[in-house]
Amino acid sequence: MTVRPILRRLAVRQALLAALLGLLLGAVFSLLQVRQDYDRSLEEERQDILQMLAVMREPAAQACYNLNPQAAAVIVQGALSYLPVQQARLLNDFGEVLALGRNAQLETAGTAWWARFVPATQDYSLSLEYGPARQRVGQLSVVTAQAPRIERFLARAWRDAGLTVLRSVSVALALGAVSFLTLTRPLSSIARRIVQGPPTRGDAAIPEAQRVDEIGEIAAAFERHEREAEARAQGLEASARALAASEARYRRVVETASEGVWKLDPQGRTVLANGALARMMGSTVELMMGRSVYDFFDDADRPLAEALMARQQGQSTLRREVRLRRADGQVLWADVSTCSIADEDGPAAGTLAMVTDATERRRRDDELRAGHARLVAMVGDLERHNTDMTQIAELNQLLQSARSETEAHEVIRAAAERLFGGGSGGFALPGAGEDMQVHGRWGRAVVLPDSYPRDACWAIRRGRLHRHEQGQGVRCAHQAEAQPPDMLCLPLYVEGELLGVLHLCGDAASPDKALQQRGEIFGEVVKLGLSNLRLRLSLREQALRDALTGLPNRRLFDETLPRELARCQRAGEPLTLAVVDVDHFKRFNDRYGHEAGDRVLCAVAQALLASIRASDLAARYGGDEFMCLLPGMSADDARRRFEAALARVSGERSMLPDPADAVTFTVGLASAPAHGIDALALMHAADAALYRAKERGRNGVEVAAGSVSA
Repeated sequence: MTVRPILRRLAVRQALLAALLGLLLGAVFSLLQVRQDYDRSLEEERQDILQMLAVMREPAAQACYNLNPQAAAVIVQGALSYLPVQQARLLNDFGEVLALGRNAQLETAGTAWWARFVPATQDYSLSLEYGPARQRVGQLSVVTAQAPRIERFLARAWRDAGLTVLRSVSVALALGAVSFLTLTRPLSSIARRIVQGPPTRGDAAIPEAQRVDEIGEIAAAFERHEREAEARAQGLEASARALAASEARYRRVVETASEGVWKLDPQGRTVLANGALARMMGSTVELMMGRSVYDFFDDADRPLAEALMARQQGQSTLRREVRLRRADGQVLWADVSTCSIADEDGPAAGTLAMVTDATERRRRDDELRAGHARLVAMVGDLERHNTDMTQIAELNQLLQSARSETEAHEVIRAAAERLFGGGSGGFALPGAGEDMQVHGRWGRAVVLPDSYPRDACWAIRRGRLHRHEQGQGVRCAHQAEAQPPDMLCLPLYVEGELLGVLHLCGDAASPDKALQQRGEIFGEVVKLGLSNLRLRLSLREQALRDALTGLPNRRLFDETLPRELARCQRAGEPLTLAVVDVDHFKRFNDRYGHEAGDRVLCAVAQALLASIRASDLAARYGGDEFMCLLPGMSADDARRRFEAALARVSGERSMLPDPADAVTFTVGLASAPAHGIDALALMHAADAALYRAKERGRNGVEVAAGSVSA
């Protein structure tokens, strides 16, 4: 009687070892996964910051080169608009701070427990170079706060670690259960047979004897031992007493067994049932005796009961999970293992069934299947979210690379069509006056007019997301009755300025939280991309225009002259360069002040613009010196135009306090290819003509002398 406790202890030890192994493996895998996730999150943040610095490299270099604090402040504020940036600073080449900004919401005291192992902040810097020679003009530095990333990482790490440990423990317990079913349980069955002995003479063979492994050999050896013992017992005088004792033991086993024992005659009537089976069925042994097996099966499983009874002729063993009907009408899930019983002369004497209550296991299996379905759905949601984030990241990169708002509008439309392909929509931008102009549509349905008033959209009025569903919410005036019933309007505001409105219709406007989150993230990327594009265009315009006169500056002129000169040479057309210098400009500044000098420069600029063609270029080259580029015009034609400009500016007497002072300027002209075939030679010829005109008394136009052969 000591074999079964030993086997039970062996089974418990196997389960404990499996659980400990699963816990250890889960902890190791969790640590490896946590380390990998941390490195990936750190690299993702570094890539985002480097990308942000790369985007701001050119405008920051221009701000440092021009020592422009306003542009520097805009750049610093743009850097602070990125979530992890806590502090941004722009230094010029002399180490002076042009702009400094901090995000107070991200400043932490570093008191979190993880701050003892990980720095609370991370520094990034970008050396700024400018000009053809790539001369260093300053440095852009940002400091990022690690707290948001660490907190998100820790929250995800705890969850992933728990799931990894749970999976490992589950796998280990499953292996332990398999070991129990394949090793411990068969050994327990053999040990129980060894201890209790065969119930009756001629009983069915041990099921484990049919196996082809070591357990089958043990069971077969024990069977041979039983047969030999039975053969010796047949010749004993006490065969009757032995048979009675065996019958008594058999009945005790049947009555004390935890599983239900059910014996049927060849017609399927109950001839034996133990108390465990009667309790499972909610009845008594007396009420079950003599009743057909079909009375206890659920109607849905009646064909299975008929198949079980048909197999008794072949004396085969069959195990199935069936639905039984209890006396109170409830369904009982049970594992039924049946085998045929044969008489001593061979004919089938009935069927023996072992019944195990499987209702609780069935419930657990259903819960596991439901949990697995939820996990599969979660994985699908995560994959869709990852795909959406990849497309939105690509949209952000394309917007950062766009050179005009027209390109940005096409990028936004294409990205929205991919993200919200299940419906229709469009986006509108502020137009002239109080109207909104629609610049992009996607989907088959026409959901927006070409333009609509601002007050026609509730999202613009409220300054927040507005949804209209069929039968719920207020419909915007720009949405016609024939359009899809569901529409979501998302306004794009940046620092109180309306950049546009995103409209989603049909399936894309459903109240699904994931779709709404996708739309909000898409809107954030769009408005930041448009804002950055307008900032870049504004900074470029400031870098290429003179703030006082509104004319192009020296940089734009130096870029245009070689290009136009090469074009005119290819076309065989002349090109005239004019150098204009205001006469006695220092005297105006000294006598009347710089404000009067500024008026003089503006008057000269307006006179030059009025005298040249729209295709020509007039630029302020520096100080009181102007440059004019006239493609396709000869020097003689240019002379007449600048003489008219002299007459126009000298006739304006109201710009100076003393009307006796007249504003005049001197012009030197040089034409290509007559006076030079490259930009430098042409400028030298025009300067020489300007100096000759000044020597002759100023207030005149002089054409360069001589010619240069090609």
